Amino acid sequence: MNIPKRELITNGYFSKDIGRIKEVAHMLAQSGVNGICLSVDAFHQETIPLEYVKEFAMAVLDENIPIHTHPAWLVSADDDNPYNLKTRELLNEFSEMGIEQSSGNVIFPSGNALKYLGEYFDKNIDYHNPYVEDARNMKTISFSAKGDVLGGNIYDNSILDIINSYNVR
Repeated sequence: MNIPKRELITNGYFSKDIGRIKEVAHMLAQSGVNGICLSVDAFHQETIPLEYVKEFAMAVLDENIPIHTHPAWLVSADDDNPYNLKTRELLNEFSEMGIEQSSGNVIFPSGNALKYLGEYFDKNIDYHNPYVEDARNMKTISFSAKGDVLGGNIYDNSILDIINSYNVR
């Protein structure tokens, strides 16, 4: 389809079977994935075992797929709260593996972030959500694992038909 950038965003955890992890990394390389963004931070690692994420990262490196970590920061990347301190520790482990990190995201105080992490946000500040985008100005398309995209499904219709029928409301 002449799509030059085929990137995958993942937390890197899908199996405890090292053979399967290596097999999936190989399949990603064979399918043309040419970039992996790996979510690594205190929040992901509360429930995701780090050892298997590191195995996946090594398997990806062995397949010569460019990979970088992408942390979620609480308040800011410079804030020294316990979550950011843990995130820096985790990122250092990947840095030692030769994996660079992106600037990451800053958690916006709404929904569960506000509910469970509200104590870290200044109640006197009216935060602007930096992640709201204009739906009429598409830059990327993300598919669910089931093929859902833009109100359609690539298993039912061609991606071009889905894009052409997409209606911004």
